Amino acid sequence: MNQLNSLAKRIIAAVAAGTLLITIPLSGCNNTNDGKDNKDEGSKTSQTAEQASGGQSDSNAVASSEHYSIPFAVFNYLYNYNYQSFTSTYGTEMMDTSKSLSEQYYDEENKITWHDYFVQSTQDYISYIMCFAEAAKEHGLELSDEDEKSIEDGFASYEEVAKQNSQTLDEYFKSIYGTAITQDDIKNIQMLSKLGLKYRDQLNDSYTFTDKDYEDKFAENKTNYQVADFYIYNFNYTEPNSDGTSMVVNEDTKNKMKENADALSNCKNSKEFKDYLTKFLKSNPSLVSVDSAQGESSITEESFNSAVNEAVEATYHAKMAYDNSSDIAKWIYDEARKAGDTNVVESETNYTVVLIEKPLYRDESATRNVRHILITTDSITSGETSGETSGETSGESSSADVTDEQLKAKAEEIYKDWSSKDTTEQRFAELANQYSTDPGSNTNGGLYTNVQEGQMVPAFNDWLFDKNRKPGDSGIVHTTYGYHIMYYVGTGLKSWQINVESVLKEAKLAADYELMKKKYTITFDTEAIKKVELDKNEESSSNAANLANQ
Repeated sequence: MNQLNSLAKRIIAAVAAGTLLITIPLSGCNNTNDGKDNKDEGSKTSQTAEQASGGQSDSNAVASSEHYSIPFAVFNYLYNYNYQSFTSTYGTEMMDTSKSLSEQYYDEENKITWHDYFVQSTQDYISYIMCFAEAAKEHGLELSDEDEKSIEDGFASYEEVAKQNSQTLDEYFKSIYGTAITQDDIKNIQMLSKLGLKYRDQLNDSYTFTDKDYEDKFAENKTNYQVADFYIYNFNYTEPNSDGTSMVVNEDTKNKMKENADALSNCKNSKEFKDYLTKFLKSNPSLVSVDSAQGESSITEESFNSAVNEAVEATYHAKMAYDNSSDIAKWIYDEARKAGDTNVVESETNYTVVLIEKPLYRDESATRNVRHILITTDSITSGETSGETSGETSGESSSADVTDEQLKAKAEEIYKDWSSKDTTEQRFAELANQYSTDPGSNTNGGLYTNVQEGQMVPAFNDWLFDKNRKPGDSGIVHTTYGYHIMYYVGTGLKSWQINVESVLKEAKLAADYELMKKKYTITFDTEAIKKVELDKNEESSSNAANLANQ
């Protein structure tokens, strides 16, 4: 039971564009104890309600609010999608797939079956998105053309899979969910979800906190918001058995590794630790991985030494967030730790040596805010950029034809256009929305806030965290992703405040949602919901997995 409750609390769903369902577990936003799911207490199944697509009515709604409704086919589809998402993530070991979900318990103590679990999760999700969608409507928030296009783009990928199966899109969806679901039904629930989540995200982004708020939350549990710097290395003492089918312990090897582990644990600073480990690896070349396209014969002393240095440097972990998932982690983050402490921990396969360089501390380093415009091959081949580039129109190029020189020229063209005219941050943001191909920021003016050092790829990171960087600085940076036109906004939160803020926002959003549940009435037709069923045929499971990967 404890394991299941723990699992339920960890079920988090992706809410990116194109996602069909988020899962809200029984331990989460529960809507069953407020009197709203009783048909005799005001079911609105005959009420005319706006559909997410904007105006159609449904007189057979299973779930209703003032402006929106959910028909039975959609509820049954969400129930099935909920089940398939769960099992694709966690497997089916916790339930007997040969039996009905109604015949086996998720929580035997409270007589909650797995069927109850997925029905409740589906109701909780529907309540969640409908509350936020009602709030969106009240505040005049609508889906943009780009929002709707992202949903259409998702359906284009579904259609490709349907064609591969020689099916229409409706046939494809029905083969997965075994109901009367149509693509319009799915599109409507996606639009409703996107609207609700859009308002939720805007609300979440609007929350601000004082320095006292941060300090008070930090004081509640300091350990959770601190980091540590340490070195860690594993001395493995297993090897393949004679037929290579499994790993076995070699006692001689184990004794030798114990000697090395003890010797490494006697090193009380980073120099001693790295010096010993360097010597050890050079004496055991089979433990060193050297990249070589032409085999071992092409490995040079220089490449070997470089690989050793990389392996040694990889043992260092800076600003690692608090963790208590293992005995080693608990030791590292114990408040009794001090610089120079070492420990050797034995497992079934190795000895782990840890050296503390800097025990638990609050990371006061400032994060940074930046806008960027990412120029990639899509900038030239998609037709979203302006006119011609290096003599070729977007319609005449494919991604394979685009050269690095063309990408650089396009970035320089856009940068020149901005820097020679209105060099405000606002105009830069407009250009980012117009030209950037970075899906993570090309709808918010290319903005990334509270970036921590080391979070971005090296060239991007080095430009952003240049010690001489000043607000308003701009330039072009080349990375493996493409060309980035950069605009430095300024510093953000301190690093330690980032996790604190996420906790504060989570609590504030949860409190606001509780108020919304009281303000916006969501009713369920419990008699209709009793008819939901799981379609578990082999074809549906296979197709559902394909759909989940779109």
